[in-house]
Amino acid sequence: MDKFFEALVSKTTDKIPEEYDWFAPLLGDWDFDYFDRYDHDKPRHVKGEWLFRRVLEGAGIEDMFICPSREERKINPQPDSEYGVAIRMYNENTKCYDMVYTTFGFMTRLTFNKENDMLIGKPDYDENSRWLFKEITRDTFHWQNITILENGEWQINVNIYAKRKTNIK
Repeated sequence: MDKFFEALVSKTTDKIPEEYDWFAPLLGDWDFDYFDRYDHDKPRHVKGEWLFRRVLEGAGIEDMFICPSREERKINPQPDSEYGVAIRMYNENTKCYDMVYTTFGFMTRLTFNKENDMLIGKPDYDENSRWLFKEITRDTFHWQNITILENGEWQINVNIYAKRKTNIK
């Protein structure tokens, strides 16, 4: 096995208390349907893939976001395609997750908290922006990028509906 991969990917979970292991249900490989451009006559639909793994001796969760998916890129390339990586590290002092996400030409930091059954990420670049994981089941989840408007309503910018490819934990 590749030494870098072997040192990065982890099966252990002992660094994250069980009650704060919020991202564990997302571990594995996912196919998804991505929708945006709701302000156009017809929203855009693109197929993608999202891969989640435990990393760094179980202290964090890393994911790779690929949209369009590697297969879809061959038949449906997008000028604003995204191939990004995120790392979420549990912060025992704040009882939340610190996260950084980067893709070509963009990097942001977020803080994730859990409210009810939603994992809510607040990006540092915009007080009114949120990244949400919700409706998480064993084999599906719903992700949204939203903007909180002045009147308190949520404007949905992106919807992702994911289905599990394989069960890798």
